[in-house]
Amino acid sequence: MARQRRPAEETRAEILGIAQRSLVEHGPAGVRLDEIAKEVGVSRQAILHHFGSREELMRAVVEQAWTGLFRDLATLAAVTDKSPDAFVDHVDDVVRRKGNARLGGWLLLSGKGLPDAVFEGALAGLPDAVFDDADDAGLSMLLVGAALFGDALFGKRLRQVLGMADDEASREAFRAFLADRAWAKGGSPAR
Repeated sequence: MARQRRPAEETRAEILGIAQRSLVEHGPAGVRLDEIAKEVGVSRQAILHHFGSREELMRAVVEQAWTGLFRDLATLAAVTDKSPDAFVDHVDDVVRRKGNARLGGWLLLSGKGLPDAVFEGALAGLPDAVFDDADDAGLSMLLVGAALFGDALFGKRLRQVLGMADDEASREAFRAFLADRAWAKGGSPAR
């Protein structure tokens, strides 16, 4: 059966999406050109045509992943319910449910990152956009982000070794605890 020709940008986007999913699910070693080609319905050579090499494909996946994470985190400024609990739930959605914590972990461990300049101030305006009168807004966001990224990566095992249940109720209790602590000094999300 002959392959159908698609627009190059559509094919490129599909290749990137499948490569990113493979990275999230299996880590850098799981990004295999032959498997991606089969799933997309193109040849391995077509992938190389679009990206030049596996390394360039990985670089494009990394760039897309970090850009997507920054975009997802930037949506925090537009969330209408900015109560501490809702804010923490939204961050959890971005980092755990969407797979960004795991993806970020793989990217950092693989050494296939982007230049530091890409990260410098990428979300600098977010604390002021999210919080009213909170001198510690950046610190609150750092605490929430670090705790939820850590929970997404290690929470299951930490709860296991602590003899705690690993279910949605336990994660919800942790998020409520975190929201309470992150704003204990009086800072609160903007309303």
